[in-house]
Amino acid sequence: MQTNENILSTQWKTRAKTCHTVAGIRTWHVNLNPRAMPTLGFAKGDIPGQTTTKNVHVDWRGPFAAQAGALIVQITTDKGLKGYGLGGGGLAGAMIIDKHLQHFVIGRDPLDVEEIWEHLYHITSIYGRRGLVIYALSGIELALVDLCGKILDAPVYSLFTDTPLLRIPAYATGADVSYYAENGFTACKIPLRNGLAEGEDGFGQNLEMIHTARDAIGPDAELMTDIYLRWDVDYTLRFADAASDVNLKWIEEPVPLDDYAGMAQLVHEIDPTWIVSGEHEFTRYGFRELLRWQAADMIQPDVSWAGGFIECLRIAREAAELDIPTWLHQAGTPWGLHLTACLPMPCMAETFGPSRNGVENELYRRLRPSPHDGFFTLNDVAGFGVDIDEALLEAYTVDRL
Repeated sequence: MQTNENILSTQWKTRAKTCHTVAGIRTWHVNLNPRAMPTLGFAKGDIPGQTTTKNVHVDWRGPFAAQAGALIVQITTDKGLKGYGLGGGGLAGAMIIDKHLQHFVIGRDPLDVEEIWEHLYHITSIYGRRGLVIYALSGIELALVDLCGKILDAPVYSLFTDTPLLRIPAYATGADVSYYAENGFTACKIPLRNGLAEGEDGFGQNLEMIHTARDAIGPDAELMTDIYLRWDVDYTLRFADAASDVNLKWIEEPVPLDDYAGMAQLVHEIDPTWIVSGEHEFTRYGFRELLRWQAADMIQPDVSWAGGFIECLRIAREAAELDIPTWLHQAGTPWGLHLTACLPMPCMAETFGPSRNGVENELYRRLRPSPHDGFFTLNDVAGFGVDIDEALLEAYTVDRL
């Protein structure tokens, strides 16, 4: 039986005025985190007096990190058309593409993107299925979908829905919430860096930070918090109770990723604050496990990490059947915004910033559109609207094979 995407591929071929074949693939490992250490080393080292490693999260800003390990994938057709995707995995992801995946993409019709994805997933399953391989596969898939839009001279969102959301509300992630509120955002997410390792002092600092943020943005703006896997179930329950007066919309990734039972307990016991996860989950198979456990009130796949555009749209549709909304992680990219425009349930799009210090580099700005008055707006440019000068990519390349 054909999937909906197979049917779309057949329709696309009927619409296409020319036939294209993939002729080449290039990758660039770039750093999209301007605040990362120039050496791409550890941002947080040994903790004085720490005797256990349980749930002690170490921030890694090296080549496997999501932002510092960003991978731009360019796929060129025999007629010179270029598609661009954003993946991850740094040099390791680039090697997976160069030494393996590209040989099963070159010579294919880009409009067969869903069939190509299934084949690449299958042939890498003995060493992939999650993590680096899916980072690399996501970049390839997005570049192919970009080509689909460019071949058909249509924006990507129009290939998947007749009713796209073209004006998308944004929320800002970062610590400077008062500045975000001044810039028109009605929702902000603040990272809380203290976890089990920082003990009761850290717990008190977390509460102080979240109360300070609420005072800064006022009672009407939505406030969320990102824990990034630093807590356990008991800590999260204590925090949710102590912060009940702050009216948090959600607590994001509070416990280790494989603790589905713990997440399910938090979903059951904490209300009305959402418990959310999925930023570091992969493919429909991983998300089905998350949903089977009822371990999230909302899911957060990342289009550049979880498998690409079609895979994430499939994930969102399956979640919607269970009345679980999808708010993409770092949706404020060209790829994420087109997907957000197609999602089956209402949501907002995440953006990092704005920044008082203006540290963002030129490539960062090109790949992360800025919302205006709290909204992103999509146009009707073909594909994802991405066309990157190779000299710019070379200028911000971190390392190469």
